[in-house]
Amino acid sequence: MTTMTIHVEDAFAETLRNFAERSGRSVNQTVKAILAPVLGLETASDKAADPYGDLFGALGHDDAEEMRRSIAEQRKIDSEMWK
Repeated sequence: MTTMTIHVEDAFAETLRNFAERSGRSVNQTVKAILAPVLGLETASDKAADPYGDLFGALGHDDAEEMRRSIAEQRKIDSEMWK
């Protein structure tokens, strides 16, 4: 495996870090995930890390938290409804 270094503007780096965090991935995983399809590549380690990724999406942190809140709200029992 080769290590590569790129030089980017601070705003680019910050945007990439934020995107990676929302995606629940490291910056390295995010860069590889973005570049692989553009280059026509898919590595075995990427497929092994997410074998069902093409079938099921992934939730970012904010989406997952919103889903948890929604489920919690749906689990509340309305006692008035059951009288």
